[in-house]
Amino acid sequence: MDGTAVVVLLAVMFTIDIYILMYAITRKDNSRAAYFVFFTIAVSVYVMGALLYETAGADRGAAVAALRVMGLGGPILAPVMLLLLMRLYKPRILKPWMFHSVIIYGLLMFFVILTNERHLLFYSAIEYSAAENYMSVSRGALYWVNQAVVVLCMAGVYSVIIERFIKSGKKIRRQMNYMVMGTLTALVANVLNFTNALPKNMDLLPYVMTLSLALFAADMGRHKIWDVASVASNTVLETMEEALVVLNTGGGFWFCNNSARALFPALESFPITETITKVEDWPEELGASEQLGELREITFELGGTERREKKSTYRATVNKLKDERGVIFGWQIIIYDITEITFLINQLETLATKDPLTGVANRRYFLERVNRELDMAERHKLSTALIMYDIDFFKKVNDTYGHAAGDYILCAVVEVVKAQLRSYDIIARYGGEEFVVFSTSSDGDSLYKFALRLCKAVESAEFIYEGARIPITASFGAVQILPGDKFNEAMLSVDEAMYKAKNNGRNRVVIGQIQKKEEED
Repeated sequence: MDGTAVVVLLAVMFTIDIYILMYAITRKDNSRAAYFVFFTIAVSVYVMGALLYETAGADRGAAVAALRVMGLGGPILAPVMLLLLMRLYKPRILKPWMFHSVIIYGLLMFFVILTNERHLLFYSAIEYSAAENYMSVSRGALYWVNQAVVVLCMAGVYSVIIERFIKSGKKIRRQMNYMVMGTLTALVANVLNFTNALPKNMDLLPYVMTLSLALFAADMGRHKIWDVASVASNTVLETMEEALVVLNTGGGFWFCNNSARALFPALESFPITETITKVEDWPEELGASEQLGELREITFELGGTERREKKSTYRATVNKLKDERGVIFGWQIIIYDITEITFLINQLETLATKDPLTGVANRRYFLERVNRELDMAERHKLSTALIMYDIDFFKKVNDTYGHAAGDYILCAVVEVVKAQLRSYDIIARYGGEEFVVFSTSSDGDSLYKFALRLCKAVESAEFIYEGARIPITASFGAVQILPGDKFNEAMLSVDEAMYKAKNNGRNRVVIGQIQKKEEED
C-alpha cells in the first residue's frame, strides 16, 4: 500500500478512536464506561504511535520516538480488553488489584521501551532500509515476553466471551454479536503478528484494534450498556412515590425528583446550592446542616393553609452521603406521605382507647391510665379521688324517646361533665350509663364540693332532642383514695356510694369510705 494512503488511513483510524473516546467519556454509567475509556485510550495512543511511525520515513530518531508512543499503549491492549470483558460479563471476579497490575505492567513496559536504546531488550535493532523505503525493526527478548502476556490475556478474553456466549440465550447471543466479532478480529491480528505471517512493513494491529473498538462501542451503545444503570436509576428516582431531595453539607439544594417538586412546587425553579429553608413550607428541622447531622427521622405536617388546604402528615428520613474515603459530602432526604397510615393508627388508637359513642376513654384504657396515676401518687404520697355517676331513669328515656335519644343524652351529659373537669382529670365510660372520673383530692370536703358541682351542672343543663325537652339528673358517688389504698377496693366503694345516692332519692352526691379487707376480717 502506498505510504501516503497508509498515513491517511491511520489518520482516519485515529480520528475514529478519538471520537469513540469522547463518546465513551460522556456516558453516564461510569462503572462500566471507565474500563472502555481505558481501552480506548490505549488503542488511541497505539494508533497515534503507528501514525507517527509511518510519517517518520528515514528519520531514525522520529521512528524511535514513535515506537515509544506505541509502547505506551500497545503492551496493555490485550490486558485492558480482558478487564473490559470481565467488567461486562464477570464483574464478581474482577478485583482492584487486577487493574493496578495492568497499570504497573504498562508502566514497566513503557519504561523498557523508553530506555531501549541502552539495552536493546525490546527492539534489538531499528534500521532504515533504503531498498524497501521502510524503517525495519528487529524484535528483542522482552518483545516476546510481552507477546506471551498478550497470548495469555487474549486466551482469557476468548474464555470469558465464549463462556458467556454458550451460557446465554438467543437474545443475549444476538446482543453479543459485535463483541464476538471484535474479539475475533483482534485474534486474527495477534495470530498474524505473532507468527510473522505478514510482510515486515505491514502492521494490521492499529486497524484491527480500531475495528474492534468500533464494534465494541457499537454493541455497548446499541444495547445501552453504558447507560442502563443510570437510566434505570433516573427512572426509579423520577417515578418513585416518595419525595427525594439531596442537599450539600451546608444545607444547599442539589437535586430533587418529580415527587419532591409536586410536594414543594418552588423546587421546580429553585437555584442549585440555594439554602433549602427558603423553599415555601420546607420543615425547618430539615434545613440547618448542624441539625441534619443529628437527625435520622422526623415527622411533620403540611397543610391547613389557604395554599394547601388539605392537611397531610409526612415522615422524613435523613441519610449521609459519603465518598469512597468516608467523607460526608451531602445529605439524602426521603419524604414519605404517611397521612393514611397515621389516620389508620389514630383510628386504631381511638378504637383501643376511646368509647365509640361518647368519645371519652373506654374502661380498659381508663384502668391503664389510672393505675399509672396511682403509682405516681403513691410515690409522692398524694391523695386522689374516684367519682362515679349514673344517669337517673335512663331506661325511661329510652322507652319514651327511643334509643337514639338515649345515645344523645349519654353524649350530652358527658359534654356537660367534661366542661366542669380540669385538664388533668380523666373521664371514662365504665359501662352502660355509668361513667367514672379520676381526679386529685386534698380532702373529703373538697371532693364533695367537686362532685356536687358536677351533679348540679347536669341538673341545670337543658337537653333537647328533636324538639322535646328531656329533664335529666344523675346520681354521684365519690371516694377519696389515700396512699396505700387499693384501687379495686376504691372501685367497690365508689360503686356502693353511687347506688346509695340512687336509693336515697337520686340527683345527689354520696361520699363513700374505702372498706379495707383487713378491717372487715
